[in-house]
Amino acid sequence: MNFYTQELKLNLLPPDKLYCDFNYWSALFTQDMSILWEKGHCVPLKNLPSEVSDMIFPYLLLALSDYKILNKKNLKGIGLDNLLNLWFDKYSLNKNGYFQLTCSTRTNII
Repeated sequence: MNFYTQELKLNLLPPDKLYCDFNYWSALFTQDMSILWEKGHCVPLKNLPSEVSDMIFPYLLLALSDYKILNKKNLKGIGLDNLLNLWFDKYSLNKNGYFQLTCSTRTNII
């Protein structure tokens, strides 16, 4: 009997920077949102107040979606919900409009 096994290679480590196309979405940002990103700078997503987290959440989904599209070969079969569950607690806000790995996550990966 011959069994065919296929080797599956996945890299599920979160990238250092998870970009949201800030220029594209900037039309959706109001002055309040810019202030929110500024005040939330380096605050882990899991530590944000729920009201702030609710406002940031759509941008995190957009960033994850953009990342998944750019890496569709490597992330085939992995949904946004899985990435969100795996990575939500590993990111903080950056005032420049992206989500960055928290210091503790970056240290644990290296």
